[in-house]
Amino acid sequence: MLSLLVFPLTQALLLGLLALLCMRWRRLSRVLLVLSLGWLYACSTALVADWLFASLEEAYPPRAMSVLPTADAIVLLGGSIRGDTHLGSLPDLNDQADRLAHAAVLYKAGKAPVILLTGGAAPGNRPESEQMAQYMELMGVPPGALLQERQSRDTQQNALYSAVLLRAREARTILLVTSAFHMRRAVPLFEREGLQVIPAPTDFRRKVVQHDVPRWLPSVQALERSTYAIREYAGYLYYQYRNWL
Repeated sequence: MLSLLVFPLTQALLLGLLALLCMRWRRLSRVLLVLSLGWLYACSTALVADWLFASLEEAYPPRAMSVLPTADAIVLLGGSIRGDTHLGSLPDLNDQADRLAHAAVLYKAGKAPVILLTGGAAPGNRPESEQMAQYMELMGVPPGALLQERQSRDTQQNALYSAVLLRAREARTILLVTSAFHMRRAVPLFEREGLQVIPAPTDFRRKVVQHDVPRWLPSVQALERSTYAIREYAGYLYYQYRNWL
């Protein structure tokens, strides 16, 4: 619940509410209202969303399949699945589903003999690793090449529990698959567990083509991207505070 406080929409609503509570002090109320609307507008533009993602993605540019070395295992981090739906036979994918496709392509290119799927779930739900396994098999990855880490609920636990499974198989070198903006936080966590990490980033968020609307106009898509980026910055700072990085 506390993570909601880093969402731009939540922050703008809280500032707007504070402005209403401070109406007795008109100047302060106006300043808070301008800040609320200004912050929401800024985070809803592609200009700000691209700027936020720039520093997260530039350290981990895409790498051609031909230059990626082989490894003992591919580790696919969760976050690409929204969950089971009432009427669907497959779990619903979200906009980070590039991770699934990239891991499957790496496996089919012979970059590693196994894929470790990571991700648990809240009590009563199916582990995310199990849901991802369904898609891996649909994409032609044999069940025997899939390992599952079913306990983790965040990136720190991803690394901790995955390392236990990898050490049991004497796997020391991994191709780490996650969104490019998430790599800065994920790589050090796996390295801290004594693994040799080869980043295999995907899900790049800055478009090359022209945007549907001018980059200074607000859109729902830009607000969503800004939210992802700000949440990642907050997560990185929190992990530093906990001395996990």
